[in-house]
Amino acid sequence: MRRTEKDADLQHAADLIGDIDLNRNRGAPKAVVVTDSTDPTNSIDLSAMPLFKPTTKDQFNRLSDVLIPLLAPQSKKPQYALWAQDFTRRLVKELPSAEMKKIASALTTASNEKMREERAADKGNKKTKAAKTKISLNAARENQIDNNNYEDDGLGDDDFM
Repeated sequence: MRRTEKDADLQHAADLIGDIDLNRNRGAPKAVVVTDSTDPTNSIDLSAMPLFKPTTKDQFNRLSDVLIPLLAPQSKKPQYALWAQDFTRRLVKELPSAEMKKIASALTTASNEKMREERAADKGNKKTKAAKTKISLNAARENQIDNNNYEDDGLGDDDFM
């Protein structure tokens, strides 16, 4: 009797849940589908393209060569820096901490190089600005000092302000 009840419960659960395999998608890469909001039939599965499945160093370099020209022109937009921080953080999330440290070191090196370039550019600009904004003293003007006597203003001694 218990066995029949248990089998019936399992059959009801199977009918409700169907053939869902909870472990089916675990560990498998998720498909990245880009859809057109104006035309739902126009969609591209990026994960099916060989470009987005690199395995060798040359394939990773090729992926970089494709993505960088697409993303770099957006760097002048105000939200780009915030996006780049979030993108980088999410990109390296699955890496071990030792690899993250190497990436952080490379970013620090790139930041230091950029700061040196900016300082060199600022020094060059400061010299030209200083020459352009040099103030000269013109001694040929007449001295126009107001020598009027303001001692008697008619208010008396009680009003000192």
